[in-house]
Amino acid sequence: MNKTLGNFLTQANRDFPLDCETLDYLQKLAGLAALAGNIAGDRVVLCGCEVNDEGTRRNEGYVFVRTAGNPEGEILPWEGGSTTGGMYVRQEDMAVSANNTDYPKAYTRRSLAPGIGEENFRWEDFTDIRTIKELMTENGQLRAEIKRLQPAPLGVVQMWAGRDVPEGYLLCNGQELRTTDYPELSEVLGTVFNTAESAGGVRYTTRSGYFRVPDLRGRFVVGQHDSDNDYRTCGGAGGLKAVALKTEQIPSHCHNFKDYYYAEASGILSGNYDVIRTNGGVGSRSSDADNDGLPYYRHDTDKTGDGLTHENRPPYYVLAYIMRAR
Repeated sequence: MNKTLGNFLTQANRDFPLDCETLDYLQKLAGLAALAGNIAGDRVVLCGCEVNDEGTRRNEGYVFVRTAGNPEGEILPWEGGSTTGGMYVRQEDMAVSANNTDYPKAYTRRSLAPGIGEENFRWEDFTDIRTIKELMTENGQLRAEIKRLQPAPLGVVQMWAGRDVPEGYLLCNGQELRTTDYPELSEVLGTVFNTAESAGGVRYTTRSGYFRVPDLRGRFVVGQHDSDNDYRTCGGAGGLKAVALKTEQIPSHCHNFKDYYYAEASGILSGNYDVIRTNGGVGSRSSDADNDGLPYYRHDTDKTGDGLTHENRPPYYVLAYIMRAR
């Protein structure tokens, strides 16, 4: 459809021929204006058409809709009424008489009316138009919700109970990755784990142009601590699953037993011995020293124990550690 401007007020004496061509031109201009409704969609409530409390009726108003007669879209008035039985495009010819001449189809009135006709629509397919301010408010709310729901940052380690690692994540198994394949993750991790200790206790070597994720297989994780040499560096590792105690780790203690013997005629020996006093109640019950107590020697017991290791872990539960990579 071409756009033609009418120079109505620039003619001499401001007279302009009002003929059928002029009226057709004006009608086409109105059609061009209606095309702007496509910005909002093909079936849009422009104004009015408020729904009653029961949701069964709508007030009068205007809608933009693409119809068979105007596939590019037109603005039609809604006559108001019930919405439960559908609506259709009502088209009525309007007659005009002028200069002793009848024009039975001088005008055609088009509107949307309740009921069923040749071209039907449903209110459920129409949407209410939003102002720019309303759209900006909704957009801000949507952005805030998206921000709240966005995934964890790259490099975040999480526990995973699923069978397969989810898309965009990697298993924290110390694997070597090409920097060009994961540039954002490489920027986050750097080379921190390139020489870290593997799950088997051996330090990794990493090729140029590659980097590694942490190897957390079979590991407990402890928080990084600048004031503790054991925990100062990310990627540091230590600890043992089982430990055999060393002599210096056992609390100081001893074992001995009392080796009794009876000695007559003051036959008390010298050395590592002691006496249990009996007040003359031993042997012949005489008054000499050998009847006054039970001498004994001190001896160490035989050694026992196999020196095996003992469990050095708290109660544990196995899950996989994964890291967001993309």
